[in-house]
Amino acid sequence: MISEDIDEGRELPHEPLEHWGGFIPRPQGFDATRSRSYETVIDDARVAQVFCYTNLLSYRPGDDVLIHASTTATEISIEIRRDEIGSNPVDVIQQVKAPFSLLPADFAANGCGWPVVARWTVPRDLRSGFYLVIARAADGQGNVREHVHGITVLPAKRGARAPVLFILATSTWTAYNDFGGSCHYLADNEPEGLPFAPKLSIHRPWARGFMSLPAGAPRKGYGTALEVGAIPRYPASEFATLRGYSRYYANAGWANYDRHFAFWAEQNGYNLDYATQTDLHNDPDILEAYRCAVIVGHDEYWTWEMREAVDQYVEKGGRVARFGGNFYWQIRLEDGGTKQICYKKLAKTHDPLMGSTHARRITAEWEDPLVGRPGAATFGLNATWGMYANHGAFAPRGSGGFTIYRPEHWAFTGGNFYYGDILGGSARIFGYEVDGLEYEIRDGLPYPTFKDGAPENLEILAMGLANNREVPHYSTGESLYYSDETDTFTVPRYGADTPENRDKASRGSGMIVHFTRGKGEVFNAGAADWVAGLAARELGTEIVTRNVLDRFSR
Repeated sequence: MISEDIDEGRELPHEPLEHWGGFIPRPQGFDATRSRSYETVIDDARVAQVFCYTNLLSYRPGDDVLIHASTTATEISIEIRRDEIGSNPVDVIQQVKAPFSLLPADFAANGCGWPVVARWTVPRDLRSGFYLVIARAADGQGNVREHVHGITVLPAKRGARAPVLFILATSTWTAYNDFGGSCHYLADNEPEGLPFAPKLSIHRPWARGFMSLPAGAPRKGYGTALEVGAIPRYPASEFATLRGYSRYYANAGWANYDRHFAFWAEQNGYNLDYATQTDLHNDPDILEAYRCAVIVGHDEYWTWEMREAVDQYVEKGGRVARFGGNFYWQIRLEDGGTKQICYKKLAKTHDPLMGSTHARRITAEWEDPLVGRPGAATFGLNATWGMYANHGAFAPRGSGGFTIYRPEHWAFTGGNFYYGDILGGSARIFGYEVDGLEYEIRDGLPYPTFKDGAPENLEILAMGLANNREVPHYSTGESLYYSDETDTFTVPRYGADTPENRDKASRGSGMIVHFTRGKGEVFNAGAADWVAGLAARELGTEIVTRNVLDRFSR
């Protein structure tokens, strides 16, 4: 395993990565963007390795955290700390004995099955937040290996200290976690013979980069505008391949998304309580104690029950602020929320609920006619009418921000914004996946057509252009990552997969919208990289975020 180096990014040693343990490179030619490298346990006890995971994603004060680990070291230490500026360890467990365990064949679906090596009781007065669990082992030559896990600590009493509940996008983290070579996007030796793993246990270590990142690690989208004539690039994929991080570190996880909002909000005086999507699924009443619920970042995977909880909360007067993109797949949770199911494009041929009385719960797109619950009905936007921007060859030379169409809206108060201004362009907040709607322009203003489930009083405040097909220009050095993704969007949008519909599905949008429903309201800035504006302290992004939080948490 390669050292995590939480606080700074150090050059990797100049020797083959396979000699460092825990990381198996499988390059395909010279195309770094398609490398099949992933972090895993290596069947060689001579290689220094340490990995850990916990029995749950979240805990309440007073709960016991069960820590499972595998290591080649004689003993390890485990540090727990709240991830915040200037944080100090909450506790350090020394001289932990842990055996060296490999991955069972069915680890992706059923977990690693490693033994419990330590128990840690959450102090009853511990503040709600996200806590890093850092396992360290020495290799005998003075080198220290680290693995970083993370847990959410729920509030001791809901809403007593904070008016805002921050719901972490843990279902998307789980979907992209490729530790051991399996996730909802790929799989090695998947028991069902599928090209990806439709069943994922949380009883696995988080892949490197999901919980912590070195300063300067690139985001998925471009940090600066792509120059005219320059070939498309994939900075995060290049960084991951060269530095031994998960190829999906920039797609999902605490470190690249939720963390940026948490740090910005707490530094700016907003009190937050924390919960996971699994908490929302298992206990929908968790929202009732809060004036506002917030979701940010790459927010792709939801259960029916999670959506139902949000819909009922808003109807009763709750307010939801979403600063995120890619609302797309229905999932199911099993085994008390410790196993996530999503068959995605293969749902109609492989999901066991097909043909049953519960067919609406198949793990396909929300816009699939069999599911019949458009994503826009809950959050006002959906990924089907998005989705890629500011990344690779997907709208690579766009403004990087949202074009403002309705500057008079309360969300823009205090920004001195004008019609046509670009919001967040300098921080490139418009990407890498965005959510939109079917729309039309009348007299210079965008209006939803309401054919895709958008609430009847929804207003489009700002928007930008997205693209779903990378068109090769055959330039020297060009290597496209996705190529053509239009097949994903054609049937949900237009009902039939034809060349004409694929051409239409190649174009999409990303939007900022606001609507009311029942006694509540929803604000949705539909871009996964909105948090990049907060991290960069981009003034426009900060103004809008403050306006929404101030109004919704009052």
